[in-house]
Amino acid sequence: MRNKVIKWFRNRIQIIFRNKRDFKDLSFYEFSNISLVIYSIIFLLMIFSFSFFMSTTILSKWFDPRYVEKKANEELVKLSSSIDSLISESQIKDQYIENIMIILSGGENEFIEKNSEKSNLKLQSPSNDYSAIDSFFREEYESNFSYSEIIRSIDSEQNIFLIPPVSSGIVSSNYDPANGHFGVDYVCKKEEAIKSVFDGTVLLSSWTKDSGYVVSIIHPNNLISVYKHNSKVFVEPGQIVKTGEVISIIGDTGELSTGPHLHFELWLNGKSINPSEFISL
Repeated sequence: MRNKVIKWFRNRIQIIFRNKRDFKDLSFYEFSNISLVIYSIIFLLMIFSFSFFMSTTILSKWFDPRYVEKKANEELVKLSSSIDSLISESQIKDQYIENIMIILSGGENEFIEKNSEKSNLKLQSPSNDYSAIDSFFREEYESNFSYSEIIRSIDSEQNIFLIPPVSSGIVSSNYDPANGHFGVDYVCKKEEAIKSVFDGTVLLSSWTKDSGYVVSIIHPNNLISVYKHNSKVFVEPGQIVKTGEVISIIGDTGELSTGPHLHFELWLNGKSINPSEFISL
């Protein structure tokens, strides 16, 4: 049996190509059975390798059922990462707005900057003790914080031009943060309409013990305008308002009010700024 196998492997085969008309030899190929087996194995290996390469690369989405699952898992990881980032940004923004609203409504809260780092200062509504407020504004003024930087921030890309919140009146009390007065007081005629100084979205529209009816509006570039001591309000939180839109009526509400007037404040990136630098009647 062994000899037969060896003889079969050594047996040579000759393939001759002839012309059909005159039977002239055109070419011939001669090989043994063992070479035929070797070439066949090489050919099959090449076919297998090529098929494997195609099924794991270019044609994997059709041939490999794991491809779709792998891609889906990759997309899920990306989406999960994006969702985590959005949640973090949303939480920071919510905390920022919540602190601003508490401050504006006369509450007491630890102020948090946009980078979520807490300061050691607690902002309060005006009282007899202004030491914390003095420290805060002294720190701000000792820094390189200038109104030229604020103006560039407000008027740069957004083209923000603020209009007066009232059509007529006089300034009865100027901006004086060192003494706890974070805005400007306007004395106007009775039933004077108060208008939004620029396009924005209403953040707060409610009653507070100190300031009466309060409206605050957030504008582009993290600019917030605040209107206090109103007798009536015509807007609700989340409402979009346009420049010059009437939002309330001047009044004398709240324990800190000294008579019918509008107490108007501007806040930029969580910092109180002087409204008179940007608005004049």
